[in-house]
Amino acid sequence: MTSTKKQPSTSFRLLIEYDGRRYHGWQRQGTLAKPYPQHGTLAKPYPQQGAAQSATGVKTIAGAIDRVLHLAGVKILNLTGAGRTDSGVHALGQVAHIHLAHPIKSFELHQILEQGLPYDIAVPHIEPCPPDFDARHDAISRTYLYQIALRKSAFTKNHTWWPKAPLDLPLLNETWSLFEGNHSMAAFADLEAGENPRCQIYDCHSKTSGHILLLRVTARFFLRRQVRRMVGAVVQCAAGNVEIDRIAGDIKAPSKKSALYWAEKTAPASGLFLESVGYGSEHDSVSRAVQF
Repeated sequence: MTSTKKQPSTSFRLLIEYDGRRYHGWQRQGTLAKPYPQHGTLAKPYPQQGAAQSATGVKTIAGAIDRVLHLAGVKILNLTGAGRTDSGVHALGQVAHIHLAHPIKSFELHQILEQGLPYDIAVPHIEPCPPDFDARHDAISRTYLYQIALRKSAFTKNHTWWPKAPLDLPLLNETWSLFEGNHSMAAFADLEAGENPRCQIYDCHSKTSGHILLLRVTARFFLRRQVRRMVGAVVQCAAGNVEIDRIAGDIKAPSKKSALYWAEKTAPASGLFLESVGYGSEHDSVSRAVQF
């Protein structure tokens, strides 16, 4: 009997890894849907596929995938990622779903992406998925990893943050754990008007590997720049620049003043990775084990 994975499909789940340094985040940018020159048809609700974003010089991860498939004659109806990573942020386990206008086999789609994508984007796994699978809305957890260099290194600059100050690691761990639970993160995120600031953080833990401190945090979702603000706050505390009580107080009772203060302390994007995305039993889980 022929394997289901070998049958042509129009819906796929992608596991994607990328170095975000050259990109303005995950989310595709460009003009909205216009007629395709070769077909004269509208791509709704998906934006115009192909050249729009490259012509304006705005590079995104989704845009790179979009362009490769466009050049191969593969028409996208929808491409959605589980996490909208910001400019410069990396991914070890981004998950996306893609809906195509015409059926294609998994290995053919994988071959097109492997051959066409630039050196800093890889799609190690592709599998057919139900048409109703939504990489973003079906996710029940997202785990981010932040790498802090404890000393200057000739090799890790592009994927770590070196604060250039001695850090009290026990204090840093204690401060990091303060974020666990259901809190308003208004002091530690960029919020849209009317956006709910509450976030249920399932787990915050840290681990030292050589001269690298690994900070991990898991939640169902994160607000914009939340993880980088959290990291910036605990580093300020561990460096002796602020008291732990200030961070605890800003978690409990955030203010506009505290939001402005922590915005100035945001950790750089270089050390942040979307490490994995979790799903319920209906869609299994998609994750990437990271080796250090």
